[in-house]
Amino acid sequence: MGKVLKATFKKNCIGCELCIFEAQRQLNKVGLEGSPIRVFREKRSEEKTVYSIDIDPKVNKIDLEKIVAICPTMVFTIEEEMEEQNEFGY
Repeated sequence: MGKVLKATFKKNCIGCELCIFEAQRQLNKVGLEGSPIRVFREKRSEEKTVYSIDIDPKVNKIDLEKIVAICPTMVFTIEEEMEEQNEFGY
């Protein structure tokens, strides 16, 4: 079992997109297109902007520690990947 990146504290996200830039840097890509991490703005009220974070599973192939470290509001955590079980527990 490997480690997976989780956006555990999404409510802390300020939309800076540093996580995206770090992921793209590790993949040797320029720009936001095709990033394994995406940040979406969801305006729920006039005074509060909420962000939604979408993480592609392929992000787990890069250095997750660097993505966690670059986030100024500590949105991400690294967790152990759990094996999915079917309805019979296998």
